[in-house]
Amino acid sequence: MMHVLMMTAVLSSANFRFAQVYKDHMVLQQNMPASVWGWAPPNSGSVTLTLQATDGVELATSEPVLVSADGKWRASIPPQVATSTPAVVTATLSAQVSQSVITLSDVLFGDVWVCSGQSNMAFSTGLPLHDPVAEGKIQAMYESDPGASYNGSYINASTAINTAGQYPDIRLMVVGNKHDCANPIDDWNTTEQGGLTVAQPWQRASNTSVGSQPDVMGGAKIGDGMSATCWYFGFELHLSQNIPIGLIHTSYGGSAVEDWISKETLGNGTTGPCPGPIVHSMGQPSQQYNGQLHPLLNTSIKGAIWYQGESNNGQDQMYSCRYEQMMKEWRAEWHAGTGGATDPNFPIGFVQVGPSASTGTGMGGNSDKYFEIRMGQTADFGYAPNPRWPHSFMSTAFDLANPPGTKCISGCIHIFNKQAAAHRLALGARATVYGEKNLVFSGPRVSAVKTAGTNAITVTYSGIGMEGGGLKLRGQYGFDVCYGKCDNVTSSIDPLDAANAGAPQTLSSPEGMKPRISSNVGGFGWYQANLTAVSGSTVTVNGPASMAGQTITKVRYGHDDMPTVFLNTGPAIFNAEGLPATPGIYVVSP
Repeated sequence: MMHVLMMTAVLSSANFRFAQVYKDHMVLQQNMPASVWGWAPPNSGSVTLTLQATDGVELATSEPVLVSADGKWRASIPPQVATSTPAVVTATLSAQVSQSVITLSDVLFGDVWVCSGQSNMAFSTGLPLHDPVAEGKIQAMYESDPGASYNGSYINASTAINTAGQYPDIRLMVVGNKHDCANPIDDWNTTEQGGLTVAQPWQRASNTSVGSQPDVMGGAKIGDGMSATCWYFGFELHLSQNIPIGLIHTSYGGSAVEDWISKETLGNGTTGPCPGPIVHSMGQPSQQYNGQLHPLLNTSIKGAIWYQGESNNGQDQMYSCRYEQMMKEWRAEWHAGTGGATDPNFPIGFVQVGPSASTGTGMGGNSDKYFEIRMGQTADFGYAPNPRWPHSFMSTAFDLANPPGTKCISGCIHIFNKQAAAHRLALGARATVYGEKNLVFSGPRVSAVKTAGTNAITVTYSGIGMEGGGLKLRGQYGFDVCYGKCDNVTSSIDPLDAANAGAPQTLSSPEGMKPRISSNVGGFGWYQANLTAVSGSTVTVNGPASMAGQTITKVRYGHDDMPTVFLNTGPAIFNAEGLPATPGIYVVSP
């Protein structure tokens, strides 16, 4: 625990302390100045940080910093390499007539990742334990699927929790959901103060800190459980990179993207960079930024992962705009708040929202809302990184439906197979952030869509997602076609892959995109199509016989609300590495 040594009985531990994000057992960010801050009596003197080995050998010392007029101080430990050897951080307050020392023990250096979003991020590791039938079906379906788990070996929730203690270099912190927070707070309260306190201070990974309780709200108290997506993501990074990983879970079930943006950036709906209706999912916008994010902005981090979008479903360009503003704000404020230590372009990964329900009957739902938000999550490119968001990576989850009959908690929008969602996210980080070579991290990407006679097209996949074992079909479902009078759509073709394949450049600006048409009234609109042939990296898709003689002008993939492998109606296009092609919409070339 935190220790206070009084050299002269003038200051008390209540007056001189670390901010609440700093506790024993934490991970500090490697390979950059590790920003550490806290509180002291206003203008009381200078603070110096010292990093020591457990035997007392001094490893590093910060430059002294003055305590400000509002009682804050922030100093930086010089860059350290990742290590599993615990160290002690000592902060010394030197005043005119006294000196006070506080310490943090069992501190590791590694990579610190922030995990944020709404209920699918909040979904706890232990929640599937409360529906063992569904958990058993998921394990049987994905047990050896390389696209669903690290090294293609699925771990059920019970095993994940019970073996967590074998990985003490993964450290966990749960902020807990904080609402009714009208203005930004600098820090959470101490236990003695009460009110907005941290739900779970830093802990070593264990069955207790990972937890077995069901939760989709974000951990209101100790024992509610760690985010499953956050845990499996960090678990894979720890194993693949062989470094300590610190995970800060700060999410809130039901929150919209607007809740995680400051008032100044968001505006009031008529002002700001993204004018339009503001989703008031939690009563007032910006409160999660105020109470769950703002106190973290002075702490050096490696990156963040984001799992949110259900509360904004039906949005496309509006979501892209506001999510982009959120990323810009987070990056700028973390960079400034850590004295330039945190990368101003730090990576942010995200999970595309999954199926809209866990008890659906298979393909056929065409509400548009979930397709719209999935496109909005990728700035209409259908994938990430992309030219607009080069420092992002993503996980595709629309294929991860729950088994029919799964016991829902707080609605049926929560997929149980968070291990697969996190694995795909970790692949993106391993390839784009950590630079692992020869690692397939994406599903197949479309490089060309061409007419193949009347009522038929060919779809070719190449480049990213096809570097390994190539195309692998898992069914026939997923394609819809349109004949002329469709909607104004943005193509999702990868411009680089298209250029490499010699295909025309069909990528267009996302501006002015209209709502997509789901009906086929009057012979127009979208029709479910049939995948009729595959040859190497190209598939042939035919429209319905009722449209024989017509020319297909556009094709979309992954539009349906509820594809599910459990009813043999899962999406068709995967690669040999088990990663699905992403939802997208494309213009057909002659």
